[in-house]
Amino acid sequence: MENIKTDNKFSAKKCHLLGIYSALFITGLLTSNILGSKIIQIFGLQMPSATIAYALTYLMTDVVGELYGKKEADRLVFLGFCSLIVSTLIIRLAIILPSSNDSTAFNQIFNSTTRIIFGSLAGYIVSQTIDVFIFHKIRQISVKYKFIRNNVSTIISQFFDTVVFSFVAFYGVVPKISPLIWCVFLAKVILALSDTPFFYLLTRKSTSKETKTYAKDSE
Repeated sequence: MENIKTDNKFSAKKCHLLGIYSALFITGLLTSNILGSKIIQIFGLQMPSATIAYALTYLMTDVVGELYGKKEADRLVFLGFCSLIVSTLIIRLAIILPSSNDSTAFNQIFNSTTRIIFGSLAGYIVSQTIDVFIFHKIRQISVKYKFIRNNVSTIISQFFDTVVFSFVAFYGVVPKISPLIWCVFLAKVILALSDTPFFYLLTRKSTSKETKTYAKDSE
């Protein structure tokens, strides 16, 4: 009876934390779509301010994958994709509906071109799927050295995200697209390496027997 109570308490806590991680993931994802219009500079590298918010999504998928398994990580990616589509439709509706106020500034911020929208969706689904896949392939080989699967999966998937988005959104529009890709990707690598301490902090109990069993059952 005591074991049953402990298991129920553990499951309730895990579900609560999963909800928090999912909320952070969706927050980072939707915020990144809004912040894309401002260019910032970090370590001498120029990038859209959305890059910081978007980096949060990779951290959360890795944390969820580490603690809850691949199925939950895949489910989170799908949930994010649906959220992107719904939020895009709502924003487009808000733009086309008539207004009694001056909507110039609003439209300038939210009225992304069709290519940018499709580029964002394509980059997201490709990169996040790759991130989850590589993360768990490395985890199957060895559960040790969490920083390897965290950074390798994120960096590779960030590369695909940058390439897919840049080509879909800017090919034929930006004269030299390669420098843009490498500059943004380098900035993403720096951010990916910077989130490693947070990954360890949030998954510090992933070596416990209960968590290992839970994650394994969710593969």
